[in-house]
Amino acid sequence: MKKIVKVLALAAMLVMGGQAMAQTRGAMFLSASFPLKDYAEFDDFSDFALTAVDSDADDCGAGIGFNVGFKWYFNVGVEGLGVMLSLDGIYNGPNQDLKAAYRDLGSSYEGPLYNGSFKFNSKPQFINAPLMLGLNYIYHFNPNFGIYVEAGAGGNFRFITSKETVRKSMLSNLETQTTETQKYDMGFSFAYQAGIGFEVAKNLVIGCSFYDLGKATVKGEQTTRIKTTNLDPTTSTKYQELGKAHPMMIMARIGFSF
Repeated sequence: MKKIVKVLALAAMLVMGGQAMAQTRGAMFLSASFPLKDYAEFDDFSDFALTAVDSDADDCGAGIGFNVGFKWYFNVGVEGLGVMLSLDGIYNGPNQDLKAAYRDLGSSYEGPLYNGSFKFNSKPQFINAPLMLGLNYIYHFNPNFGIYVEAGAGGNFRFITSKETVRKSMLSNLETQTTETQKYDMGFSFAYQAGIGFEVAKNLVIGCSFYDLGKATVKGEQTTRIKTTNLDPTTSTKYQELGKAHPMMIMARIGFSF
């Protein structure tokens, strides 16, 4: 991981500092993110990468999200060809199947022998921040219209927001409240992208990109706090490795050159 980060940083410094690449243009993109394959799937919690203590669990249940990204293009002396440096922030929350499973899980804690409740104070969400270096080629049919293709590779920094659940049970006059908080470590993985689109009037960019942000194990610390009537609360923590997350998506993009 450290080697990849150092290579990316060095490459970015060389690109941005090179006198031969003084001619520079940039673009800011707003995109819809459409998850693919295991990143978009959810069957049940036994195969859910964020809760299952199973290295084979790989469903992430990600829903359609959004992206804000920046790209800088550096001229290399060949007409239409440029070195591309890109930085993105991509958000994906839970999809409809996962949302329904959360609701069903909450309603399943009522039984004939005791009164109980279960709720999520917070649900995990994905935030990915890939940094990539690559090439962009644009062919202008005229000064106001051009078609481009591009590809790049680099690293992805994956963040997952915390999950917190509260379970209450009442047996006779004894109430027990169990609060579990799962924090997730940042993940890092190799990432690549490929895209195609067109430029209108040198200011508006419309395109489509494929992003594969690599697979990385989901890890983090879980804290469990148990409070029972007339007893002192107890707290325990454990570090655990869960499943694997592999963010993969199609981006529908609109950009504005500067």
